[in-house]
Amino acid sequence: MLKKIGFVSIALFIFGFSATLMGNEWANYYFPDTVGSSWTYEDQDGNELTRYAVEPEAIDGETYRAFSYEPPLENWTDFEHYVQPYFYQIGDASVAFFVGSEIENASKAVKSRQIDKIISQAREEIQQDAATQGLNISVEIDYDVAVESQEHFYLLPTPATFNEEWTALTLNLVANMTTEFKGMPEIPGVPTKQTVITHTSLVETGNVTGTETVETSAGTFADCLVIEYRTDASIMIVPPEIAALEGNPEPVHQEQKDVSLATLWLAPSVGIVKFVHNHQLSEEEKTLGLEPPEEKTLELTRYEIKSSVSQGGK
Repeated sequence: MLKKIGFVSIALFIFGFSATLMGNEWANYYFPDTVGSSWTYEDQDGNELTRYAVEPEAIDGETYRAFSYEPPLENWTDFEHYVQPYFYQIGDASVAFFVGSEIENASKAVKSRQIDKIISQAREEIQQDAATQGLNISVEIDYDVAVESQEHFYLLPTPATFNEEWTALTLNLVANMTTEFKGMPEIPGVPTKQTVITHTSLVETGNVTGTETVETSAGTFADCLVIEYRTDASIMIVPPEIAALEGNPEPVHQEQKDVSLATLWLAPSVGIVKFVHNHQLSEEEKTLGLEPPEEKTLELTRYEIKSSVSQGGK
């Protein structure tokens, strides 16, 4: 019996260790990152972005592999967490990007830009309506956006199984927008300052859908992993005080599937060779007259993979 237990324990140790090696080797196969390697991409507007694999860094006692970028990021609305991690880890279970703070900054920037457009439209419409009624009023609109993201974006499991989904990212966003009317005739019981609060929860789900051959300016790459990331939104809108007077005091709940779809193509021994990201507007955003963000793309134009064994690069 003891011999049997010993054999089983040894077997579990050996095969468990082998599985760990396979997971890490598999991840490195599709996500090479030898220091000194570089990848240059062209976006939808013809702009270039070059990624460099640099020396690992220690963060809170953990070692993270690292990238740098040229040109450096200037506007957070341009940040894409799928392809622009500064620090990341390849572990036994996943490839994880350490991008929580970057995602929070980018999400806040994108939401703020969207609210600025809404405010501009709302202020113009309100003042036009007031003018037709002979009213001389001014409108002050202030807002605040708070974002909380998980620390890591899980690019993919190691190893991954086709058509098995995983939670890549969760994100919570709260936007407060306060409108104050000045110069407006007083209406008993109706405050001149109204606040709308929007709570948004986003869940991004990853799925390796298969493999494809991808043609880019850097060459043709066979057996590329195709990874799709779909984002679903759960939204709660807390109406302003005036809504209670109109008989609609309760929060409004909305669920929206596939608010965004991002697709990555990873080539063996090369890494990311292509990226496409699309967004959809909610019904409320469509009603407000907003336009969806443009499709964002990246395509590999040249690369150099450093290793102890010479590999072909362009």
